[in-house]
Amino acid sequence: MKIIMIAYMGIYLIVTILATAYSYFQTKRMNRFCLFLSLSICLLLLVVLFFYSQGYHPLQMLGFALGFTLISSLFLYNGTREGTQFMYTFLFSTGRFLLHLQFLILLYIFR
Repeated sequence: MKIIMIAYMGIYLIVTILATAYSYFQTKRMNRFCLFLSLSICLLLLVVLFFYSQGYHPLQMLGFALGFTLISSLFLYNGTREGTQFMYTFLFSTGRFLLHLQFLILLYIFR
């Protein structure tokens, strides 16, 4: 199950990077600073995931929680800028929050 969780997190990172690229290049809603932060947070999650695959340490959960929280905050910030409907942004952010909670619980269970 640990291998499945690592693959699941790998897919999550790919989707997050693609969403960041789409938001920056296609919609032009994300500025360079947010792009840099998003890619930095993805790098943080990748490093934590690498060490998670080597062996479990309780500080890894802190790294995952911090990364997930910052990614959610950045996408919520980008979604609530002018010209968007708050309800859709809120629903997507709620879904992302529930997904991140699920990740944390499953990563802890299958440590």
